[in-house]
Amino acid sequence: MRIHSAFRIPHSAFRRGLTLVELMITMAIFIVLALALMAMMRESIRVWSQNESSRLLYERAAGGMDRVAADLALTLSSEPAGVDEVRVRLIGDIDPQTGQQRLMFVRSFEAGPERALTLTAGDGKPNVLRLQPFDEDGKTEAPPPSGPADRDVYTGRGVGDYMALGGMAQIAYFADGEVLYRGVRAPAVGRFTDLVNPATATPLVQDCLFLGFDYWGMFTTTWKEQPPRSRIRGPEKIWDSTRGINVHPLNKFIYARPPKLLSENDPSDDIFPRMIRVTCTVDAPLPGAVHTKLFEELGADDGMIYVEDTRGFPPGGAESSYIKIGKEWIHYKERREDAFVADERGARGTVRADHAAESVVRVGRTFSRIVFIPGFREDDTPDEVFEQRKFSDTGKQQRRQ
Repeated sequence: MRIHSAFRIPHSAFRRGLTLVELMITMAIFIVLALALMAMMRESIRVWSQNESSRLLYERAAGGMDRVAADLALTLSSEPAGVDEVRVRLIGDIDPQTGQQRLMFVRSFEAGPERALTLTAGDGKPNVLRLQPFDEDGKTEAPPPSGPADRDVYTGRGVGDYMALGGMAQIAYFADGEVLYRGVRAPAVGRFTDLVNPATATPLVQDCLFLGFDYWGMFTTTWKEQPPRSRIRGPEKIWDSTRGINVHPLNKFIYARPPKLLSENDPSDDIFPRMIRVTCTVDAPLPGAVHTKLFEELGADDGMIYVEDTRGFPPGGAESSYIKIGKEWIHYKERREDAFVADERGARGTVRADHAAESVVRVGRTFSRIVFIPGFREDDTPDEVFEQRKFSDTGKQQRRQ
């Protein structure tokens, strides 16, 4: 049956293309979808980068804190039997170069895979191990005045070489140039301060903005810092196990003996803290770190800190509410959209300072670890000086004695 021509669709209708308006609408839809997809991808990449930075930050900080805790858990508080020289001590003071806290102590070591710098040769020449020959009865013969060369074994190790640890070793933890270092020396001889040298120490944590130590003593009742002359005693910021080092700042140690009873080399009255809290603030490397910039110049006495943005910073009034500008730490009690309200300038042992506009404001992430000292030692009979200083500002009463 033939279809009437009136019902036929003309072929030209199938050949008609898109109009300009339709094409523009289609392109607009594709552009909107592409922009939405790009925004989603950008946000996903930002979140991934932030999470990856946090993961690396946590790994670095956790590894460093684990190393510190492992060393402190084996702190020696008394000389091993048969030792006639006093080597065991725990010193926590302030680095005069960086102004940051540092900790030096002696720990026990078993022979094992860990290695330390051999800094005891002194002359820079290879160490020599002289063999002691035995006679037929198994007794040690006295070596001849000028024994044969085959009885001297050159180990090939000199100053700065590595060797396995054993017995006692000196440990030092300090921060320099935003790097947490660990210094080790075995055997435990020589001055502690020789270990506080980045050239011979091992870097543990990069971008370490702050390193702090708090010591739980006989009078301590809380980890929270207390105002001067409070009836509640907070942690100590310095520690001298010998109680007799008469140099700043250890001469302000609350448990120090009066000058007439100085006992630096008498181990019978040494004291060691019950616990040590280690605090480390670590940041991701710039520019990926959470940071902002000062919107205007900041004076040393200013309390309002105007910045470009405060997103990503902790809320105000918390234990972690610290920001770092240059070398100064600041604690803030309130965080606004474009400003911080400071309640402590020059915090964490730093000094108030002026800061120019556009200065970088950093925050970091704070990690803390409390380590119990198994062999802690306290003074069983505190003298009258202790009782007078118990609820006073550290060192003031001592200077009056």
